[in-house]
Amino acid sequence: MDRRRDGDMIRFLHSADWQLGMTRRFLGTESQAVYTADRLAAVASLGALALEHGAEFVVVAGDAFEDNAVPRSVVLRAAEVLAAFPVPVLILPGNHDPLDVSSVLRCRDFSSAVDGGAVTVICDSEPVEVRPGVEVVGVPWTSKRPDPARLPALLADLDPTDSLRILLAHGGTDEVYGGDSPSVEAIRVAEVEDAVGSGHLDYVALGDRHSVTRVGSGDRIWFSGSPETTAFDDVERESGHALLVELGTRSPVGGRRGGCVVTPVRTGRWSFLAINAEIETESDLDALAERIEAIEDKPRTVLKLGLTGTVGVALRARIDDLLETWAELFAAAYLRERLTHLVVRAEDSDFSDLVDGYAGRAVQDLVEMAASTGPDSEDAGNALSLLYRLVDGGVR
Repeated sequence: MDRRRDGDMIRFLHSADWQLGMTRRFLGTESQAVYTADRLAAVASLGALALEHGAEFVVVAGDAFEDNAVPRSVVLRAAEVLAAFPVPVLILPGNHDPLDVSSVLRCRDFSSAVDGGAVTVICDSEPVEVRPGVEVVGVPWTSKRPDPARLPALLADLDPTDSLRILLAHGGTDEVYGGDSPSVEAIRVAEVEDAVGSGHLDYVALGDRHSVTRVGSGDRIWFSGSPETTAFDDVERESGHALLVELGTRSPVGGRRGGCVVTPVRTGRWSFLAINAEIETESDLDALAERIEAIEDKPRTVLKLGLTGTVGVALRARIDDLLETWAELFAAAYLRERLTHLVVRAEDSDFSDLVDGYAGRAVQDLVEMAASTGPDSEDAGNALSLLYRLVDGGVR
């Protein structure tokens, strides 16, 4: 597709939920530093993507920062990246970084760095003309408290226009949340679709949901998702993207609206994988290990594993060995306690050539405990696995 600007089409990038300064509790210090840098790199890539695809501007539908108290280093580095953007960037304050008295988007470190440059912070719902014939309106958050009356009030005040009009809004939709929530500003899809259908809006750029999501029955209301992955793939789908939006301009005769094409463009590098497996035999574990070892870019991949099954002591010890190795290879790797239930099937022969005497009697007690259905059976199985690894030289 020819991405050069033409007379009957505009192109722009829709992004949201950068949440610069985000931390993940399961990442160690080294991996967290890489993750922080990569989140900013994903934002910086939007400028290059704009040039590559002929996008005239970038809209950010809320939550550019994790909160209004992010470290100063995060603010300064973000401001430096944004000040160098080759196209205008319009940023909507969201529930993470509302436009209150402590707003990071108003602080001196940020505003002085971007002043006079590409950045416009949407401070109210007055239309912002990006270029002749194209305007952006938004519903900025001014506190962390939801105000479900703001968007309907804006929609009611919209007048017909010959310009292309893009709405920025931040919050969950009633399609997702099924109604009102005390902590979420539910966007009523039917109301927004009515504004689109009447021609008052040409595109609705939403933020808050971190997965790329089309909203409603048409093609003009979207969540862009976060530009870098933030949660596991059993919760978050198609994260790590921005949306390239192509809008046809209105015809000079009759004001007929052109088409709308939305294309996800990859911006992120991280993967958060939730993997469940049943382990009963060595071949089951071989298959899981082969699957995990085939994963690329392990330092930017997080694994959470749910393992179930009945295993021998030696097989459980091998599982623990692999988990230790994966925890070193990947950004993080850990068992999900809620979804992991490995019953250790212990037999005397597992330790017949390894321990004797008093230790042998202790092992026998653990074997009997692991075989029971009591509350300590799982701990006994884990102890047998650790003992097996210790006496067999498997623990370094």
